[in-house]
Amino acid sequence: MRPPVELGEATAPSLLDGALALALATGAPLRLVGPVNGADAALVIAAARIGDGATVDATRAALGRTGPVELTLGQARAGVHVLDLREDGAVPRAIWALAWPLALLGRPSELRLSGPNHCEGHATFHDLRLGWVPLAARFGLKVSLELPLAGFDGENGEMIASFDPAPALTALQLVHRGILRQVSVVAGTAQGRDDDPLRAAQAACRKLRAHGVIAEPERVPLPHPQGSRGGRWALTAVAEFENSIFTASALGARRERPALLGPQPAPPPEEAGERVAERLGRFLAAGGALEGRMAERLLVPAILCAAGLGARAGTAPTCHFTTSNVTEGLVSLATLARRMLPVKAVVDGAVGEEGVVVVAPAA
Repeated sequence: MRPPVELGEATAPSLLDGALALALATGAPLRLVGPVNGADAALVIAAARIGDGATVDATRAALGRTGPVELTLGQARAGVHVLDLREDGAVPRAIWALAWPLALLGRPSELRLSGPNHCEGHATFHDLRLGWVPLAARFGLKVSLELPLAGFDGENGEMIASFDPAPALTALQLVHRGILRQVSVVAGTAQGRDDDPLRAAQAACRKLRAHGVIAEPERVPLPHPQGSRGGRWALTAVAEFENSIFTASALGARRERPALLGPQPAPPPEEAGERVAERLGRFLAAGGALEGRMAERLLVPAILCAAGLGARAGTAPTCHFTTSNVTEGLVSLATLARRMLPVKAVVDGAVGEEGVVVVAPAA
């Protein structure tokens, strides 16, 4: 039995997600400080559902207690896993955290996730499909994402992630992003006749021209139940480089029904377009192949790859990539990796600045 991994109190989401992925890959117990609530609790319960070492009821009860909580999740099991994730942001976090322990099993698996999948400040369907999925493929994990039902801010949606892993993870070497090939601005809308998402996309394209970038707006439908909150949409800017991808998203403001709540002033849709264009502009002005939050998400498979987990023969490879923004989560996750696995995980760079990440087998 491996010793428990101490995470402490008020663990950052990116660190908790990474710890859950590493625990499911290795079978190491985790020690948290309870109570654990919200999306964090939903992620831990989801991990318990795909692991073979703990019952869901026991995990839920443990998370509600005050003080140290030790959890033995066991190791991930291949198959079809149906998960109910009603907290905002839990759906993309579950895909990021659970994909990699499932990838090590060498057999296809599927996650069927119910809950809101379009929430402000969290990755949308197009962030995942157009940004994360191609980068996950660099590690040898083929991911197919489906969106049977879009759910906005508390609405119940559905997303399906199917994983077809390679026999072993392949090393990521991503030092330079390369030349910018194209930028697109995708307006995903649940109301085909609504002009707001197109206005937002056009505003993003205008602001990007100030950065010397030519982009074309595109409107695509999102499956949404009839009779639900109208006018919901999501805007995603996608920059495709020679070696890397960057995405940024924003949601359109909710339009309440005047008969019930009275007229509610809403920000103009152009504001959402300007926000995503500004994020892309900051990435273009910096160096590094990956944006900081994406670097956090790709550090987990880099750790597992360098540790030689999965069906790998011979010496485990080294992963090496650069980021435009070193985050606290990136540094904390590298520190956690050195405690859990025989790897040297180094983040060279100050928080908030450009940096280099190297993950190698321990000597």
